[in-house]
Order: sequence, then C-alpha cells, then structure tokens
Amino acid sequence: MLLPKQKAWLSNFRKTVLYAFITLIITISVSLFGIITYTSSSAKDNSRKTFESSLWCALQLQIQSYRLLDYLVELDESAFPLKGDAFFEYDLLMSRIDLLREGEIGSLIRNFEKGRVVKQLNLINGELELLSFNISKLEQGDISYLTNIIERIQRLQPKIDEFVSLVNKGSTEYINKGRKDFEHSLNAIQFLSMVLLICLLLLSFFTVKALIKLQKSLRETNELKTGMQAIHEDKANMLSFIHQELRSPIHAIQGIAQTVKNTPSAQSSSELSEHIEEAGDQLLQSIEMFSDLAQIETDRFSLLHITDNLQKHVEACLMQFESQMARKGLQSIAYIDPLLPKDITIDFNRFKEIIISLLQNTLIHTPSGSISVQIRPSILAIPLMTTPPASTQETRMLQIAVKDTGLGMPDQLQENLRMNPLLPQNEESILRRIGLNLALCNKLVKCMNGEIHFYNTPKKGCEFWVDIPYYVERDATQIDKPKKAPSHQPYANRHVLLIEEDSHLAKVLSNQLATFGLKATLFKEGSNPSKEKLDAVILGNSTWLERDGLDMMEQWKKQGTPILSYSIDAVKQDEQHITQLSFPLLQSQIEKRITQLFK
Repeated sequence: MLLPKQKAWLSNFRKTVLYAFITLIITISVSLFGIITYTSSSAKDNSRKTFESSLWCALQLQIQSYRLLDYLVELDESAFPLKGDAFFEYDLLMSRIDLLREGEIGSLIRNFEKGRVVKQLNLINGELELLSFNISKLEQGDISYLTNIIERIQRLQPKIDEFVSLVNKGSTEYINKGRKDFEHSLNAIQFLSMVLLICLLLLSFFTVKALIKLQKSLRETNELKTGMQAIHEDKANMLSFIHQELRSPIHAIQGIAQTVKNTPSAQSSSELSEHIEEAGDQLLQSIEMFSDLAQIETDRFSLLHITDNLQKHVEACLMQFESQMARKGLQSIAYIDPLLPKDITIDFNRFKEIIISLLQNTLIHTPSGSISVQIRPSILAIPLMTTPPASTQETRMLQIAVKDTGLGMPDQLQENLRMNPLLPQNEESILRRIGLNLALCNKLVKCMNGEIHFYNTPKKGCEFWVDIPYYVERDATQIDKPKKAPSHQPYANRHVLLIEEDSHLAKVLSNQLATFGLKATLFKEGSNPSKEKLDAVILGNSTWLERDGLDMMEQWKKQGTPILSYSIDAVKQDEQHITQLSFPLLQSQIEKRITQLFK
C-alpha cells in the first residue's frame, strides 16, 4: 500500500498559512490582554482619584472663601486682638489654591476649558495674595482695613464661583471623555474577543483535523508495517513452498543419477532415462507454473490465441502423465464431444496448463481407480467482457471436466476452495491453502474470463469442471442453426459389447464409441452375451472374466467377433486374436483400432 504524495509547494504553503495563523492568534491575544490591562490598571484608579480631588479642592476653595468672608464680617472690637486667627483663616484659603496649582491636580485642571481654569485660578491667587498686607494690618488691630478686605473678597467671590463652575464643567467633560474611552476599549475588547474566539475555534478545528490525519497516518503506518511483515512472511512461505514443490523432482533426478552410478551397465538404461526425463519435465513444469503466477501477480500476463486442432492438445496433456499413471495403476481416458469444432482458436498453452494442473491435483488424491478428461460444450453464457481476438470470429463456451474415482479431496482443501481463493483477502495465502496446481488453475481461469467448480464424493472421487470461452471462424450459413453432432458416422449401426465394472470408465468409453456411430451395450452380470449379434467386444476390468469369460472368449473367437481389451489378464489368454488397447484411452487410439477392424 502506497501513501499519496503531496506536492512540495502545497506543503510549504500549508506550513506558511499555519504559522501566520498562529502568529495572528498570539498578536490578538497580546492586544486583547493589553487593552484589558490598560483599561483596568491602577493608573486609571489614580486618574479617578485625581479628578475627584480636583473637584473637591475647588469646592473647598469656594467654601473656604465663604468661611473667610463670614469670619471677617462677624469681627467686632471685642474680638481684638486677633492673635493670628485672621492669618489662620487666610492660610486655609491659600492652601486650597496651592492644592489646585500643584501636583497631579494642577496637571489635570490645566487641560480644562483650554486653560481658562488655570487663568482664573492665577487671577484668584493674585487677588488673594494682595490681601495679605491688609490681613497683617488687621492682625495688628487696625480695624479700618476690615471693610476694604470684605469688599475685595466679595468682589473676588464671583470669580471663585466661576472657577468652580469651570472645574465642574471640565470635570464633566473629563468624565464623558473617560466614559467614551472606556466604551471604545470595551468595544475593542469585545471585538478582539470574538476574533480570538473564532481563531481559537478554527485552530481547534485544524487541530482536530490534524489529529485525525495524524491518527490516519499512524494507522496507515501500522498497516504498512503489518503489510510489510506479511510480505516478508509470504516471501518466506513462498520460498518454503517452492522448495517443497521442487524438492520431489530434484530428489528423483538425484536418486536416478545415483542409481545409474551404482547399477551395472548390463541393466537397461531406457527406463532410467524415462524417469529422468519425467522428473525433468515435472521440474520444468513447476518452474513454468511459478513463472505464470508471477506474471499474473505483476499484471504482465497476456493471452496468445492460435488456431489448432483441439484433440491433439487434449491427448498430449493426458500422454504427459502416462508413466506416472502406469506406476500407480491408474486408468485414464479422454473424450472430446463431437459438437465441438475440430479446430478452435484459444490460448492452447494456458488451456493445456489448466488441464495439467487439474490432472496433477487429481493424481495426488487418486491412489487407484480411473481418471477422465472430457471436453464438451458449455451451457454458460458468454461473459460480457469477452471479445473475440478478430472481428471475423465467433465466441463460444467449452467445458473441461476432469473426474476421478479416487478417495476425494480432504475437507480442509474443499473448505479453502469454497472460500473463493480469488478474493483479495484470500489471495495472499492461496498457495499455502490450496497448492500450486489449483492456485494456478484458479488464476488462469479468471484471466480467461471463465468459471471453475468442483464436486466431491468421499471415497468415490471428485470432479472439477472449468468453463472458458473459445473462438471459431464464423460461418454465415450456420449462425442461426442449432449445433448438431456430425452426420458422418462411418460405423453406424455397429453393435459393441462393453465389459467394464468401472461405471465412470464405461460411460466415457461409450461416449467415445458413439462418436463413430458405434452402439455400445454395457455388460450386466447374469446376462448371456452369446445370444446377441455383436460386431465387436471390448474387455475391461471385470471379475466375470475369471469365472465365465474364457468360454465366451472362445465362442467369440469361433464366431469371428473382434475382441479389443485393455485388461492385461485378458490379453495374456490369447494375444494373437485380441487387439490390445493401452492407457490412456484416447479417441485417436480408439479410432485407429476401429478402423483396422471394420475397414
């Protein structure tokens, strides 16, 4: 599994956007907390105290001026000497002016009414300073200055009232300006808070998305690790499987070579040569199977269609296993339905590999009995994806059936086959589960747009049948006509008695004889074949021959009835008058023997 590759510029752009986004969040956060700090800092508290103190001091100035005026108005001769009381009241009034002129209060009121407050305060201060001389005379007991002082303070009183009014007005403006500044700061805080909230939500979204992507990447990484581990395990299993598959033919070749080395020269070398050739063919065959599997897995597999004789290739496949079947005592037969054309267009190499794979699997599970290979028309519809290799050809379907009468397949193998080994989740272990032969057969059938099925009967054998498309030259005169068997049957109406206990073998052999128009009657225990008019007799496997068969053979010999047999015991009775048949029973062999008998 491969991860998708992203473009480098896209990755750099995403990084730049992410860094810019984080920088924006930090900037907004700093600005927001700065505004909050500025709005709620102690400097604001000090400004508020200063503002309140300025207004309080102005009012105190006004009140103290009234107190001084009241004090002077209430003076009479009995109050003298004053003993510094007048100076005390005067100093109280001047201290209020000093509070308004100096420090933070003075700095604050300088901005009220564009400086008018300061001018008014300076004027009041000057007027009051001029009263200090008169106050000192009054303290000395000169009461004549009292009236002048009262008049001057009364004249100064409107200015003090105006000053208080200006301070009050300036304070109001200052309050309004502060409130507006506070509202602006509050709006800015709200706006920046909303922007920060949106940015945080977006950051949370991107963070969650990044975490999901990270989790996905980690999961894909784990899957890649698991896949790599599985690949290594499959590689090791494949090497082990290859070693197991190739070990038998290699050991056979080594054993034969050792036998040749230690055997006296008098012994015939033809049999050893056949064994060496057989083991070599088996080794090459296994190597070719592995090669085909590798091509299929890497999508380098292609079909090479050629037009050739169908019977020739089918019989060549069966002849390839002649010696192996002979050593195990297996009886084999091949049958090609006459409804099929003699020459067809197909990838014969893959066609033969399918038959060979099925035969090799059959040989494993058939210690004794018979094996048949039947090629017949299929009733399945032509796959939609199948197209003829040339526009002048017609697509049809044929069926390859390989049947045996052995022990049948193990339950585990049947279960693995029913799991459909071609599914993606089952392909990894297909070799270990069903073996090289069936694995290659399944994949070849899939590549040829066909289907494969099987039927198993415990202790009675199994049957595989494969439906694949083939191609023939289109005959315009026969397109709409139903397909029928060839009408040319040179030996029609001839009667052949077939003696065979193996029903499977007898059925296929009967089909072979029917191809030439011969009517085959299967011998039944208890019947009297001497009463029937026979054109030929085929002797197969039957215990009847040991009991009553010898007498019947003499009768058939006297009657001139030709006898064909693939039973070694029957041939030994009379080699001169019995035409010997050999396994595998091929249609070409049957045709040749029938032609010799009835020419």
